[in-house]
This record gives sequence, C-alpha cells and structure tokens, in this order.
Amino acid sequence: MTLRDHVLNGNSLTADGATGTMLQQAGLARGQSPEQWNIDRPDAIRELAAGYAVAGSDIIYTNTFGGNRIRLQLDGMDGALMEINRRAVHLAKEAIAASGRDIFLVASIGPTGVMLDPYGDLTEEAAREAFSEQAKILAAVGVDGFACETFTALEEALLCLEAVKAAAGGLAVFASMAFDQGGRTMMGVTPEAAVEALHEAGADVVGANCSVGPGVVEAALRAMRATRPDVPLLAKPNAGLPVVENGETIYPVTAAEMADFATRMTALGVAVIGGCCGTTPKHIRAIKGTQSK
Repeated sequence: MTLRDHVLNGNSLTADGATGTMLQQAGLARGQSPEQWNIDRPDAIRELAAGYAVAGSDIIYTNTFGGNRIRLQLDGMDGALMEINRRAVHLAKEAIAASGRDIFLVASIGPTGVMLDPYGDLTEEAAREAFSEQAKILAAVGVDGFACETFTALEEALLCLEAVKAAAGGLAVFASMAFDQGGRTMMGVTPEAAVEALHEAGADVVGANCSVGPGVVEAALRAMRATRPDVPLLAKPNAGLPVVENGETIYPVTAAEMADFATRMTALGVAVIGGCCGTTPKHIRAIKGTQSK
C-alpha cells in the first residue's frame, strides 16, 4: 500500500521528529544550514534518520527543508543544490534499509526565506521555479511523498504545492502551516482558510507544524476538522517554547505530554502525527506507543 493510500484510507501513521535541533545536539553550529551536513557530515544525517526508524517512525522526512535554490543562495550553497537534495534522499534510504522496517520517505520542502511581492522582492514566478526545481530533483531520486511545511504565507504554500503536485506523479502530498498563539500564521492565515485552500489545490493531507507547541497545533487542527471533516490532517508540533537553563536550550514538553497530545489527535482522526523543533526519538517512541494500542 502506498503512503497516499494509507492516509486516504484513514490510517494513522507516526512521523519523525526534529531535524535542526537534533543536528545542533550533534554539533551543528547555530546559523549553519542543516542541509550542508548532507555533504559535510553524512554520518550524522544517516544516524538521525536511523534514530527515528528505531523509535518507530512510519514516515521519515528528508533533510531538505531549506534545499530550494533561493534559500540556499542565502547561505552561498546554491551551487550544490542538486548534490544536497540527492544526498539527503540517499542517506535517509540507507538508514531505512538498515532498519529492516517498512518506512515511507517524504521529501521536505520549506519556504524560500524571502518575502513574496508586494511584501518583498520575490516574484511568484521565481518562487514557483525554485520549488519546481527542487521537487523535480527529489522526485527523480525516488521518494514516497512530499511535505510543503512550515509556511506562514498561504500564497507561498500554494506555489510550493503547485510545483510539487506537478512533480509528484501521484505520490502523497502534505501541506502544513505554522500557526501562532493567536490562532493565525505570522501572515494572518487562519486554519479554516488554510485547510480549504490547500485541499482545494490538491493537498492529500493538510496540517500544522512547528508553532509554539502541542496546544497551538491542536487548536489549529480542531478548527480544520470542524471546517473540513473529510480532509486527512497532520500534526507535527514543537516540544514547546525553548528556554535556556544553565546555558543549555531546553524544550519543555516531555515525551509523556507528547503522548497525551498524540492520543487526542488519534481520537480526532489525525492521519499523521510527529514532532518538530525540540522533539527527539524519545518523543516519537511515546507517540508510536499511543498508536500501537
């Protein structure tokens, strides 16, 4: 059964957790691009995916969130665009193969990092081209689906979704936005508007990720469910807002608290449940435990 079949049939799957914060624990410097480690530290990328495989993830995301040309240009890495994206897929596949488990591989695509016109200088055509270029590279290497994730502007999310749909060839496509405590994204998008527009544009699964923590994501998903009961949903929250204790950055949401959240999301019929910043294999193991009961 394909990933798309699973989510459209109402099955509940456990996704993976954080990428950036986990790599920071492994030595990634603050401000350094996680995608650079696909080239410089392939062992760490492979180990990251392996940790989530052991924890029970049914879905693992590629380390390609910032792998579009516009985002890579900000870090002077656009010349390595093809290598970065291809290596991310190969490294995750190696970890999945070594686990001996059947795990779906989803290509992560995040925002460009530049504001669209009229708020910034980026044209819709340039953004669409960047998303299309990345999606085609990832599709050619072989993945089970795509995730357009952590968007705050609906216009940019729709451009990413359009590009991914064209490259996906019938693979599962997730679209996820980041909401704040006020119940909207930074650009003022409501969960109700997001689920309507993204599903209409062809997303198989719509959801919320990153954000402040489980509470904000839960509120967003309940609003989406009330608006469109028929749409498969995705929940991938941060482990709360980080705090600094004794010079160490701590995310306060525990694995047990994440398990409680996952239980509520499963009861809501959420199709994909995982974590974002601050979540670890321990959190994912707790989430998987609720879905195995």
